[in-house]
Amino acid sequence: MEWQPLAHGPDCAKPVWEIDQQTASDALRSRRGGPEHACPNEECNHRDRYDRITVRVLCRSCGRVHLLNGEEHTARTTTTVRTGYGQAPKRVAGLWLYPGPPLLDWDWEDAGPSGYLCAREKVARLTEEDIVGGIGEGRGPRGGTIWSAGALSTFGPSVTGRAAPHVTWARTSGDKTFATVAAAAKWVKAEVDAAAASVTTEGQDQ
Repeated sequence: MEWQPLAHGPDCAKPVWEIDQQTASDALRSRRGGPEHACPNEECNHRDRYDRITVRVLCRSCGRVHLLNGEEHTARTTTTVRTGYGQAPKRVAGLWLYPGPPLLDWDWEDAGPSGYLCAREKVARLTEEDIVGGIGEGRGPRGGTIWSAGALSTFGPSVTGRAAPHVTWARTSGDKTFATVAAAAKWVKAEVDAAAASVTTEGQDQ
C-alpha cells in the first residue's frame, strides 16, 4: 500500500505512461544542490561530484511529465513473482486473493506467495476500502507450511516511518491455522459475511 501512482492530467483521453531513464556519471553538484562535502563512510560517494539518475515519465495524451531525480541509485530487473504486485488475483472461496512476494527472498523462482490480501471485488488496483482480509504463511511445529488469517481491516498511520499505513484486523484466526490458502480464505469469507449479517440485523432492529 506504500506505492502511490503518478497522476495524469485532468480528463486525460489516453492515460499511458512512456518511461525512460538517464544517468549522468560524475555530475557536478551545484551550489543550490548543497555545498561540496565528503562523507566519512568509506563506502559512500557523497562529495561534490556524484552519479545522477533521472527517470522521465510522460504521457503524450495529456502532456503531463514527471521527472524523478536521485543519486547513489541502484537498478535491477525483477519479475512480478518476486515483487508480488502485478500478478493476477485468483478467485477463492468467493473472494479475490491478491498475492504478495515469496517468504524467502532467495527462493523466489519456485516459491509461491507468502501471503494474500483479500477483496470482495476484482479491481485493477487495491485500495484500503477494497481489502476485507489478509492471509499469511507460517511454519508448523515440524516445518510444514501453515496459513493464518485476519478479517475486517482497519488502517491507521504508519508505525514504522514508512509510507505504508498500519493495518489491524478486527478478527484473527489466532491459534487456529489452516493447511491451505483455500481453507484460510473460507474462514475470512465467513467472518466478513457474519459481520455484514450482524450490521443488517442491527439495522432492522432499529
